[in-house]
Amino acid sequence: MLEIHLFVNPLENRCFRCEHDVLKIDHQLNTKVNYRFIPFFNMATIQQTIESYHLNQHSLAVRQIVSRTIYQVIFDYMAASFQGKKRGRQFLLILQNALIKENINYNHDLVKDVALRSKLDLEMFMEDRNSSLAKKTFRQEQQVAKSLGVKEPATAVVFDSSQSQYGFLLNNFDYNTLITAYQNKQLEDEISVANFIKNYQLHPQTRTIQK
Repeated sequence: MLEIHLFVNPLENRCFRCEHDVLKIDHQLNTKVNYRFIPFFNMATIQQTIESYHLNQHSLAVRQIVSRTIYQVIFDYMAASFQGKKRGRQFLLILQNALIKENINYNHDLVKDVALRSKLDLEMFMEDRNSSLAKKTFRQEQQVAKSLGVKEPATAVVFDSSQSQYGFLLNNFDYNTLITAYQNKQLEDEISVANFIKNYQLHPQTRTIQK
């Protein structure tokens, strides 16, 4: 079994493609695949987003707007995930499609529409998206990324149950590289599972609806 933890910039097109690559991996490999999308945020993420949308790189106001938008999209995803991982992933992908592919501006009405399309409990979602739990989970996951050496989006941490002693850090994740490396047993040991487990755990979610 493979466990894939993909660190993503939720507003960036390449990460959007990487997420879809992860979703189709289990159709190619003769093994079960568990996966999770983990939002990643730093100054490089802001710069990447500005460049991706061809925004004014010299405007402080633009940087502030981009930063706030990334933050809120991440909190939205956290809130959706509190109602089940599958619903959280579905929410993120629908929202990303609207923002990245359809060029719809991020706003309150869009978020509500995506939440309803993802079959979320809307009242619970709207309460959770600005909750202390969402902010705490965000801070914890950024610390995990830092402890694992993740420096940029589109980085994957992969665990193979047949090689349980080690996990694998894949920068610039792409579908073909992982498939080839797995099939040829060429993944290089990068991170010990013990260290990963020490730093990363499923945070308790006090308001969870079963999938």
